[in-house]
This record gives sequence, structure tokens and C-alpha cells, in this order.
Amino acid sequence: MEKLLLFVFVTHTPFFAWRYYRTREFRYAATTFTFALLVLTYGLWVFTPDVVVNGVPLYMYVRVPAWISAAFSVGLLLRHAFQSIQRRPPRT
Repeated sequence: MEKLLLFVFVTHTPFFAWRYYRTREFRYAATTFTFALLVLTYGLWVFTPDVVVNGVPLYMYVRVPAWISAAFSVGLLLRHAFQSIQRRPPRT
């Protein structure tokens, strides 16, 4: 399962980086950063699962910032969605 998730994150990262490059919208930069952290987390989990620092697996040190970044990215996504709903003209 970890390898599948690593593949998914690796394939999504360049797409969102490209979206940020084309639009310069901060939400795409945040999503790119989140996917990059997830690639690093799952890469460490898949390729170095036994590396432990201070009794904690190495991938956990990156996983927590990835969770925080993911929560921030989802917040930006929701804000964008609510703003687009508010800008939409009412149905007649």
C-alpha cells in the first residue's frame, strides 16, 4: 500500500507544480509542497523503514509536517470553493 501511495504522490506533484507555474495561485503552491512532503515521507517509509532517530522512525519526522501542510492545503481548497460559490450569479 505504501508503494501505491508513493506512486500516486509522485505522479501528482509535477501536475500541481505545473498548475502553480501557470496560474501563480498560492493554493497550488501549497498543494505542491504537501505532495512533495508526502513523497519524502513515503519514500523514507518504503526505502528506509528501519532508520530510527531518538526512538522514532525517520519518516515520522516528515509525516507530521505533511499532515499540517495537508490541512492547510485543504483549507485553501475549501476557501476557494466557497468563494467561487459566492461569486456565482443566482439562478433565475
